[in-house]
Amino acid sequence: MKKLFTVTAICFAAFAFSQSINTKESNEKFSTGSQNAVVTTIYENNANDVIGEWKKVLKEYKYEKVKESDNEVFGDNILIKDWGNNPVDFYAKFEEDKKTKTLKMSVAVDLGGTYLTSSADRDKFKFVEKMVKEFAIKMTKEPISGLVKSAEKQQAKLEDQQKDLEKENKELNEDIVDYKKKITKAEKEIIDKDVEIEKKKSEVKIQKKVVDASSGAVNEQAKSSQKILEKLEDQLKDSEKDKKNLQGDIEDYNKKIKKAEKEIKTNEEDQTKKKSEIETQKKVVAETKKKLDAVN
Repeated sequence: MKKLFTVTAICFAAFAFSQSINTKESNEKFSTGSQNAVVTTIYENNANDVIGEWKKVLKEYKYEKVKESDNEVFGDNILIKDWGNNPVDFYAKFEEDKKTKTLKMSVAVDLGGTYLTSSADRDKFKFVEKMVKEFAIKMTKEPISGLVKSAEKQQAKLEDQQKDLEKENKELNEDIVDYKKKITKAEKEIIDKDVEIEKKKSEVKIQKKVVDASSGAVNEQAKSSQKILEKLEDQLKDSEKDKKNLQGDIEDYNKKIKKAEKEIKTNEEDQTKKKSEIETQKKVVAETKKKLDAVN
């Protein structure tokens, strides 16, 4: 079963993103001990995906090795051209809270015996601060963008279902019109058939008299009269059968009309529900987009 998005959940989540993603400077624990670091929070993501993406960020620079252990990523001898030809070591620690779907990200930079601080090297610190913040924004936005796409896809699916219902409703109404036309045509044919039957009955009645009158005639005359009578009687039976078939058709068309009318009623109820679902889903899309736009 596909996961459904609820307006309440989206609205609540959107509230959590009413402020920009910020960074701060503090001492944090790393595998090398307590170090000065740039700290931020990443929302709506998980450690595995975020760590994988952070490795890619470090590998965009010249490096000796990038490895991960116990949710800490170590970038060995990372060369940032803007800082000159002296490589530095990056330590990034990720602490995941699965319940709130947040990750605390702490980044410390070993400049070669001393760790980066805002007071000692403001420009380099701003560089790392910007680097970390942009990464946090990207990692927060990506899953929310996925939610937007999923919500829009669900909306499109509901709208397609609505179009199918409208098409079905139109076809059912067209069927009713067609059935009614066929009933009118059949009723007219029955009237014509009644005239034909009465005429044929009259011809049969007359021919019976001819047969009775020729009973004393020569054998050939009697046979000919009887043959004509039998032919007329067969024609009468055919006409009566045609009338019965037409009456059956009318009965069948009326049943189909009742069935179509019942289906139209159900269809209209389904359309009402579907329209409500679409409006709800539009709100979900709008709220999810607001949530995405609030990340900066």
